Amino acid sequence: MSAAIAQSPVPVAPAVPEPTYTGKEESLGNVARNSKKPTSGKAKRVITEDDMDAVANILPRIRTEGAENSDEIIAAIGEYKASHTPEETEAAVQAWFERYDEDLAAAIQQNQTVSTLREENFSNGNELCREGGDYWMCEKRRRAEYIGQRHDQYTLGRNMALETRIQHVFMKVRGGISRYNLHYGWFRIRTTNGIDTF
Repeated sequence: MSAAIAQSPVPVAPAVPEPTYTGKEESLGNVARNSKKPTSGKAKRVITEDDMDAVANILPRIRTEGAENSDEIIAAIGEYKASHTPEETEAAVQAWFERYDEDLAAAIQQNQTVSTLREENFSNGNELCREGGDYWMCEKRRRAEYIGQRHDQYTLGRNMALETRIQHVFMKVRGGISRYNLHYGWFRIRTTNGIDTF
């Protein structure tokens, strides 16, 4: 039995590779001193939401109250173009356009939603009154519908005014920047049906 044990192979630990010599030894003190030296690289700048909006804010905002300011916007685009590359100019105009195109899309969508809900509520209310036969409940519902309708009319009117203002300014700006030889295929204006552009 002792012979069998002697013949069985003895497990051997895998060989550990020896460290390679770089030809240069540095003392631990030098390593510590070098690690405390300031690095030459500058800290990376944190991009904020304000920075994201910075390009869109280069050009004047569309005035929603009082007289429209398309001439001011066109002049600002011309001034920007004079000191920037064509790519930078297009990026600035596109960022400005997209900001107000989103507002236009939101106003169109809200008006469509309000109109659809108003029609459904009116239809359902009339149906319930016919089926229920309770005059006073129907009268209360009609009053509530009237108040809701007035609020909806205000919302629809406000959105329609915004839609009209943005569409008109877009048309004037698109035509006005052609004097600077700026023509952009993406500068398409939404119609109030929310589907077509021109």
